[in-house]
Amino acid sequence: MINFYRSSYDEFNSDNNGGDITDIVIESGVLHSFIPRVRPRMAENGGERWFKFFIKTDIDIIDIGIDVAKYTSSEDEEIYIALEANHDEVESDIDKDNIRLFGGFRVVDIDIDNLQITADRDVSNFVKAGDWVTFYDNNISRVTAMEVDNVDEDNITFKNWSDKIIEIDYTASSSLLISELEANGYIGVWIKQVINKYAKAMENPADSFVINVWYDKK
Repeated sequence: MINFYRSSYDEFNSDNNGGDITDIVIESGVLHSFIPRVRPRMAENGGERWFKFFIKTDIDIIDIGIDVAKYTSSEDEEIYIALEANHDEVESDIDKDNIRLFGGFRVVDIDIDNLQITADRDVSNFVKAGDWVTFYDNNISRVTAMEVDNVDEDNITFKNWSDKIIEIDYTASSSLLISELEANGYIGVWIKQVINKYAKAMENPADSFVINVWYDKK
């Protein structure tokens, strides 16, 4: 079984934001359980926030993928994920200009003959040659994954095409891959949240996104 746990959250002090795992379980669908509410001043001015969470397993698992299976429902916010350097890492330790980000997008065009898909945004900052992009259907169920050959802004070319059907409006994500995790082990993942200026409040319905973890049992 996989559970998500919080680290210490302190968006006002980057030396205290992050660090090792706590005993606070993140509850799916519970407002602000994953990341805190955006303050009105930040919504007005825009900016970015960083929060670390942990993936913990009670069984031995291998070939683990972590995806932004559904990007945010807000037009004014987006999230990306990145692997921690170590469990004690806090926000002030992050090399934010060079950290490897992974993220989600929507498929808007498909060209099987040329092994290409077109995304709804420029993905070149978070999809790279050699990545595996994982695709999700409209029920956010994992469909397949394909290895990236090259990226040109919103256009992704793959090395080979899957035998599964990929459709327009599927969501997809560059997958953060981890080779293995032992029972009772855990791994930290950073969330980078980007907030545009004059972001519209999304409390009802609340802004939402989906993080999915897929793996094989060892």
